[in-house]
Amino acid sequence: MAAMVVRRTDSRLEHALVLRSTTPLPESLAKRLLEMGTSGVWQVGPREWRAYFPEPDPTHARSLSITHPEVIAAWESSERTDWAARYHASLKPLPVGRRFTILPSPRIANPWPERIPLRLVPGTAFGTGEHYTTASCLRVIDEMSLVPGSVCDVGCGSGILAVAACKLGAPTVVACDTDPEACRVARRTRAVNRVSYAVVNGSAADVKGRFALVVANILAETLVEILPDLKSRTLPGGMLVGSGIAARKAEVVSGAAKKTGFEMQAVRSDGAWVTYVWKALKR
Repeated sequence: MAAMVVRRTDSRLEHALVLRSTTPLPESLAKRLLEMGTSGVWQVGPREWRAYFPEPDPTHARSLSITHPEVIAAWESSERTDWAARYHASLKPLPVGRRFTILPSPRIANPWPERIPLRLVPGTAFGTGEHYTTASCLRVIDEMSLVPGSVCDVGCGSGILAVAACKLGAPTVVACDTDPEACRVARRTRAVNRVSYAVVNGSAADVKGRFALVVANILAETLVEILPDLKSRTLPGGMLVGSGIAARKAEVVSGAAKKTGFEMQAVRSDGAWVTYVWKALKR
């Protein structure tokens, strides 16, 4: 009879899958890590993250090398840290644009009373506003000369963009995401900010009505795929903000948007990521 080998977990150690890249790591990677079962992600910087797991699993690194070939993933083990204390100590208010302050916990006071607070639920790994793609969408919303009468946030993540639209005074706001966990978080974000917007578990095609402003902070490939649905959701003359676009894919997205019936109004970039602002043509 073969002997049964039982692997015991050393509770003194913690195991981190360290992710590094020469370009800022995308928010989509955080969702992938959650699917793998990470207990938490520490964003050391825009180009280095540490994802923690009970035990190292070599298949995780191999899987990420296929879906994100630009990312170098390696396991590291070290003495266990009180991450809850360290995480809460790291939470700091973040000013964005002319009027917003992102508060990464409802318990944090707004140090700038003249700024509009956007409160997040601690521990959510996507849509925190720190990533350029989310921050640039917030800036576009902040800089609009008129508050749109209706807003749809496609791929809403934490719901931070929907909250921003509500707090600026948009009377009708809808947030949607194909990820049920994102929808759950968006509802919690809605509650802690004491605003009202609808949350739909689905994509743009599952939302009813047309909107003066549609914001889609999603991957370039998905954005291109659902452009016809985004056009159907945007009022003629309305605006579409497309973000989450890697710079190397920007021209493909721009060309697809033009063919779908959008006219470019503005483009923003930090060199690695691109955010477009388009106007929906009447045709």
